[in-house]
Amino acid sequence: MIDDDFDFDQPVTRIPQNPQATKLLGNRLLQQAEQYLASMGSRPHAQLVESLRQLESEDPYFAIMADQLEYESDEPMANDVLNLLFFWQMANEKEADISEFQLPNLIQTDYFQATLLEAYDAMDLGAFQAQRRSVIEETLKLYQQQCYAGCITVLYGQIEGILTDALIEHGYLQQNQTKFVDVYKIVPGLKGHEVKSLWHKVKIASEINPYFLSLEALKMDASSSVTASRHNMVHGADVTHFTQARSFILFIWLFAVISFISTLKR
Repeated sequence: MIDDDFDFDQPVTRIPQNPQATKLLGNRLLQQAEQYLASMGSRPHAQLVESLRQLESEDPYFAIMADQLEYESDEPMANDVLNLLFFWQMANEKEADISEFQLPNLIQTDYFQATLLEAYDAMDLGAFQAQRRSVIEETLKLYQQQCYAGCITVLYGQIEGILTDALIEHGYLQQNQTKFVDVYKIVPGLKGHEVKSLWHKVKIASEINPYFLSLEALKMDASSSVTASRHNMVHGADVTHFTQARSFILFIWLFAVISFISTLKR
């Protein structure tokens, strides 16, 4: 939950960056996606854009992704779109008939699930690593069973939980009983430097590595902020977005968060 009196525009404490690490933001996965985008050809590009446009009515966020792919811009490609391109390349290589492939079915493929879990296993999240892996496996089953309300609720929680574990493991958060303390005082305006929301953790993460801030999925639709729809869905005020489309977005975001964590240096 966001503090109503929190000033998001206050300056933050800057963590000194390793120039070489900054240069390698997004790792080879994103570089591979960029290379694929440059060489993918008109047919797979058009099919992906069309697939995203077909999903716009289910979640406005797909329009953001489609616009990124369809229109030229001086702005860099959003990293969650690059993560999607990474898997779209896999689909084009592995599907027997890509022309009949339905984009939401990507999450159910063996290659998506194997890549997601391999990337997860490569992280070091401390005591809860094995338990969280089991939870992710359950969300994949919920998606396949079309139980999207359960899938989305769990995914929202685990995305924040994985980010929290990573920030603790790398020394940026310190747990004090049920509280989390901003060790380097990165986020201003927090009483006792106590981190209370996902937004605070995102703020810390983006100061460690700007890669995280460029994940467009932090805005879950064209108008809401990182917490608006998430908060309302988890707390019961929004029951309209428990859909396959939102589940799909969150799985791509989950993979993008894991990709971010792989860039962290102790």
